[in-house]
Amino acid sequence: MTDGKDPRRGRAAPDDGTVEVEDSGQTLEAVLEEEERSAIAAAEEKLRAVQQNLEELKDRHLRKLAEFDNMRKRAEREKNEYFRHALANFLVDLFPITDSFDRALAHASKEDVEGDLGQGVAMIRRQFDELWKKYGVAEVDNSGLFDPNVHEAVATESTDDVPKDTIVEVLRRGYYLNDKLLRPALVKVAVPPDDHAGGGI
Repeated sequence: MTDGKDPRRGRAAPDDGTVEVEDSGQTLEAVLEEEERSAIAAAEEKLRAVQQNLEELKDRHLRKLAEFDNMRKRAEREKNEYFRHALANFLVDLFPITDSFDRALAHASKEDVEGDLGQGVAMIRRQFDELWKKYGVAEVDNSGLFDPNVHEAVATESTDDVPKDTIVEVLRRGYYLNDKLLRPALVKVAVPPDDHAGGGI
């Protein structure tokens, strides 16, 4: 049983069924400003979340692009390596043909070399040299001293005319492919007369 007083406020509540609203003391403008601040804060929070998601998506996209680029470069390297390997094998098989042209020209008489057949053989040999250049093939230098890294000495010549280990004759040309040795040159090297012990090494 109540005495008509509102226990929450300590004053009498009206008995006519109306609701009494207590004034908070805020103006309408203040209430609207507070609502606007809350809405802006919520929008800023949502914007930060969207920006974070966007940054994560951008990061993942850049990672995928980098992975794709690395995969493309790796495939290109493997393709080039396969091509170089296949080309090297083909060239090694082709070199004996040019050796035969070299021997034919070396053993032909002057008249034969200057004739039509000799000129044709020499022209074909020059075409092989042009083909070597096109694919990055270079001849091993044989103009100086014997180098075991690129030469194979298969004969010696006793002489005092040149220093020891000078290459005096090339018996078979050697070749590089893009700085990789495909085949060493077979050469004859000079030895002092007292070191000479026959025609072989």
